[in-house]
Amino acid sequence: MTTHSVPHGPAHAGGRWNRRPGQHGQHGQTMPLVLGIILILSLGTVMLVQNTFQQFPIVTKDLVQHQAYRAMVSGLDEYLYAVNANSNFAACNATFVNGAGSPVGTSALTSASSSCSALSFGTWTSVPGSGSANGPPAWFLIDNPKINTSTGNLSIDVVGAAGYPNTYNYQTAVVTLQPLNSFLLNVLWINFNQIDPPVVAQYGNNGTPKCTYYWNPAGGGVDKLGTNCANVDFVTADSLTGNLFVNDTIWLCGSPSVQNVQTADTQQKWVQDCSGSPKVSGTWTNGVPIQPIPSDNSTLETLAKANGCYYEGPTTIVLNGTTMNVTSYGTPKGKPSGAPGTSSSNDTLNDAANTANACMPASQGGSVSLPANGVVFVGGCTNQANGKCNGATGTTAQLNPLASAGETGTGGVMAGDAIVQGTITNPTTVGAANNIVIDGNLCYTDTMSAGKCTQTNPAAPSTNVLGLVALNYVEVNHPVDSGGNNVSSCSSSPGAGAVTCDLSDPIIDAVILALNHSFLVNNYNTGNKLGSINMYGTIDEDWRGPVGTSSGGTIVTGYAKNYQYDQRLVYLSPPYYLNPGTSQWGFAAFTVVSGACKTPSGKYPSACTGYP
Repeated sequence: MTTHSVPHGPAHAGGRWNRRPGQHGQHGQTMPLVLGIILILSLGTVMLVQNTFQQFPIVTKDLVQHQAYRAMVSGLDEYLYAVNANSNFAACNATFVNGAGSPVGTSALTSASSSCSALSFGTWTSVPGSGSANGPPAWFLIDNPKINTSTGNLSIDVVGAAGYPNTYNYQTAVVTLQPLNSFLLNVLWINFNQIDPPVVAQYGNNGTPKCTYYWNPAGGGVDKLGTNCANVDFVTADSLTGNLFVNDTIWLCGSPSVQNVQTADTQQKWVQDCSGSPKVSGTWTNGVPIQPIPSDNSTLETLAKANGCYYEGPTTIVLNGTTMNVTSYGTPKGKPSGAPGTSSSNDTLNDAANTANACMPASQGGSVSLPANGVVFVGGCTNQANGKCNGATGTTAQLNPLASAGETGTGGVMAGDAIVQGTITNPTTVGAANNIVIDGNLCYTDTMSAGKCTQTNPAAPSTNVLGLVALNYVEVNHPVDSGGNNVSSCSSSPGAGAVTCDLSDPIIDAVILALNHSFLVNNYNTGNKLGSINMYGTIDEDWRGPVGTSSGGTIVTGYAKNYQYDQRLVYLSPPYYLNPGTSQWGFAAFTVVSGACKTPSGKYPSACTGYP
């Protein structure tokens, strides 16, 4: 048997070591190690990138959401500025609803109206400064204004949007605003419930009295009229439908009809000058805080010069719906100074840039359109020559139509008197640096019947409203002859009144404000009685103006009062009407829904289908 032995040690041949099958060198392990390290690093990088992109949309979404909310607030701020700068803006594009929320009509004021030019409705507006380095671009949208004719509250949809395509975020609010301006919430607002001291001096031939509140809040509650001061009674023939506010004491003779009454007098409800007591259908509140009254209307003068119509010297204005016939001998005709040669005809008293309005007609008494911003103002003469305004020529009756009409206070050929009558279709405010004299019926075209003014209270959806704002007196013309007797009766047809005739049962649709004096009737204490003043609106006055005299509660001269509140004035206002130091609108409710372009009720505004 032959056996073979296998060597156990390494074989050496020719000085080289022989490798066993399947044995590798150390350099063969480097590549797998490198690949492993690369794989680990790659996996870590992918995880880091994935985590970053997972977190970035969260940051972006939060930023976009905040930007959308800021855009919504920006839109709300813009709307509040517009509606408080010109309160009539509240009715722009509005739907009127009743107390149950059912529509009763739509506003005649649309985006095409000059009153509504401040903001666009139903379209997206870019938020200034958004986008680029300031974050995502943003927009806001104003839509769906509604006015509740029962409460006067105004609701509006405000939508904010921000982001980029496929990343938009929406913040939507339904904002409800409530009216705050107390002047427009009363049918009659009185500071001193006493005859204006200059009126006492003029009609009573007494020295000018020095009067304070009868209840004297600074004098320990002592009730006392000052020397030559005279109170004015509410009498049985008087009827006030609406709120009455008086900073002073209230005097009664007989049983006048009133609704809700507020007086700052802390001492008594009223003082009786004869037997009787008021017929109160609402509440009577004593000791309310004293409210201030503005004393200056120069803002209206500035607005009239800039984009309205400004006149100097006694000016007769007959309103005819959307136009007015103007007679103003103290106002020069021609183009405004510095205006382009192709500009509209205008007068040199208005600003050079005010070329949209032809304020002076080609001939006295001619027709011009109501101005773009609805503001007309009559100022006193700044350029006097030979005792006349701006070198005017004409007869005394032409230069000063009120020369023989018995104007209360100071007048003359250079006074800023506006003599007004007629009808209006557009919201309008007439201001005067002296007096406003009503010499014919004043009414809104949508309350007329058979071409005449009617004793009808205006109602929604009408947006016609007329403001009369005098620095001194707002007067109802009542001329008498040398014997103190009434003269001829004026025609009741719109625009047919005159300063030389008496008005019987006049109709006055207006918001009246006598800043430093009174609303009153000229020659109120002479002549025969002339019926009632049928006023539909509000009267706000610094001093109580007499409109007639009475005996035992019965009218003897002048007029009884039939004052009815225009309920639309809870939410409407004449253009740029002066307020007593408060905003016209304040917050009542604020509801927000996030994420989707819709209101809390689920309604999608019409523009939600558009950009962005």
